[in-house]
Amino acid sequence: MVRKKINAAILMAALTVSMLAGCGSQKDKQDNNNASATENVQTEVTTEEATQTQEESSMANYPEITSDGNVKDYSSVAVVDDAAYELYTYLDDVADNYAKSINQVAKNLDGKADVYDLVIPLSSGITFPDNLRDEIKSSDQREAMTKIQDKMSDKVKSVDVYDTLMKHRDEYEYYRTDHHWTTLGAYYAYTDFCKAKGIEPEELDSYDTKEFDGFLGSFYNDTSDAKLKKNPDVVTAYYPHNDSVMHVTASDGQKYDWPVIYDVTNYGAALKYSAFIASDNPYTVIENKDLNDGSSCIVVKESFGNAFVPFLVDHYQKIYVIDYRYWTGSISKFAQENKVQDVLFLNNLSMIRNKSLVGKLHRVL
Repeated sequence: MVRKKINAAILMAALTVSMLAGCGSQKDKQDNNNASATENVQTEVTTEEATQTQEESSMANYPEITSDGNVKDYSSVAVVDDAAYELYTYLDDVADNYAKSINQVAKNLDGKADVYDLVIPLSSGITFPDNLRDEIKSSDQREAMTKIQDKMSDKVKSVDVYDTLMKHRDEYEYYRTDHHWTTLGAYYAYTDFCKAKGIEPEELDSYDTKEFDGFLGSFYNDTSDAKLKKNPDVVTAYYPHNDSVMHVTASDGQKYDWPVIYDVTNYGAALKYSAFIASDNPYTVIENKDLNDGSSCIVVKESFGNAFVPFLVDHYQKIYVIDYRYWTGSISKFAQENKVQDVLFLNNLSMIRNKSLVGKLHRVL
């Protein structure tokens, strides 16, 4: 900003010297050129100022997060104080393939089921300190989410959670030692899904909860950072109100029943996130015993979806959870065969830049 204003002053001085050196009609012509050049520079500066003012005004609607600490660079992970963040690079061609996959399912199920897409930002796009943002190389996640949503057809109902998460960014929405969001972050996204679907979310304080402390997640595993180790996370589970049973099919084909929320108190520090829906399995069915209305939903997810799914249990008689990284089949055919009402794609931004994972999703449409 300052540099452009100085350049404008230098340009004016140079043009003035040139004007004084000329004479007659050349002087008049230079006067016109001077005025035009000055207007162009002033317009450029004014436009940049307006853009910056707009960005500052937008951020003013959200809580400010600052830090006096330094950024420790671990390649794809940055650590500030006692919190780590995954750095993100937007890849348009991969995002395009992701959107094409969602659009294909929506086309296949047009008039038969509603298809929702919920993209989850990373902690680096929500809770990273504002005053240190220029010190990391990471794509603008608001911009990335908008681009992805713009690629969706009008048959897809995009659930935008960015604004809600930003409004609560000073709360415990993401783990500090792990790449996942917390159940609080998942809850706020769940309220946005309910709004998109036209149903009322359950109140946060209406749930029974249990805390599992001592969680040291993927970021600690990647960095072995001492500050992360000294400040482990707490996993909070919110129990569905209704009585439910969950049927799990594991990667080896074994089938077993498991609670939606499992007590992981005695699990190792790295395994606390597995409290939710028995962690990552190809195929899981959750039955709400208190509902008999035929309502059903398919959740197509990676691990971020684990903390989200328990909030849906109170709203559907059946929830089919498909982890496309391990499941084989056709989502479109499965939805039609089981007369499913809703299909929710639930994926974080890091997945949507991963060519391999997007390819796996494309194989199960």
